[in-house]
Amino acid sequence: MRLVCALILRSMNWSVLNSFPSQLKKCVLVAAPHTSNWDFPMMLLYGFKLRLRYSWLGKHTLFNGITGFVLRKIGGIPVDRGKNNDFVRTLSSEFSKLEQCILIIPPEGTRSRSEHWKSGFIHIARQANVPIIFGRLDYQEKYLTFSPQIESSLSDDEIIGFAQMFYKDATALHPSKFGPIRLKSKD
Repeated sequence: MRLVCALILRSMNWSVLNSFPSQLKKCVLVAAPHTSNWDFPMMLLYGFKLRLRYSWLGKHTLFNGITGFVLRKIGGIPVDRGKNNDFVRTLSSEFSKLEQCILIIPPEGTRSRSEHWKSGFIHIARQANVPIIFGRLDYQEKYLTFSPQIESSLSDDEIIGFAQMFYKDATALHPSKFGPIRLKSKD
């Protein structure tokens, strides 16, 4: 599978700018910009190529029958957004049970333009006591790059400030859908 994914990426002229920290077994991997249905398969291709075992969240309606079985096998975790679930606590407790967990979260929460990022990735990382890594697919330059690990104990402003610097030159597949990098005001 690794070779097949590497060949697909090479045939599309995509590369990895830097490697994922090999010693890191647990983290929240922030995947942005998320403006297209292509972002997900691209991250999966890179995951297989780099031998990373991702976990990721998806709409619960996708996890039916054989499709649900396959999605769970490749790291999918069904989420029912209509219910008031305590996913921060649930996901952070999963980290303690697993030897390795790289949880991918698109902070916009949607492929449409969002005026702010959701803060769940920060809360999950803090409660699980794991670092945050930012991952960026750049569709103009055709590469994936990872940030250094960021300690989740930093303030929200420090984490978002780092994200703003990391993504400042990112080119989404649909640039007009990549909104500002900021958290929702607490007013």
